[in-house]
Amino acid sequence: MAFTLQNIIEPIKTTFANGTATISAINRKYSHPRITMSPAVRTALLLLRLYLLFLVVLLGYKFYTIVKGG
Repeated sequence: MAFTLQNIIEPIKTTFANGTATISAINRKYSHPRITMSPAVRTALLLLRLYLLFLVVLLGYKFYTIVKGG
């Protein structure tokens, strides 16, 4: 039995395709929420998103100042 590049790549492609199909099915299933959010929950989620963006900007600034050397 000769090992070729095709024999190595095909199982990897199949595994990747199966995983992608599974993830797509899960995303389709949960694409629409089944519960309604109260205004307080919406506000809390918005604040958490803003906080996350603030942390990412702060991390970027810290990285910039370290790389810059100052």
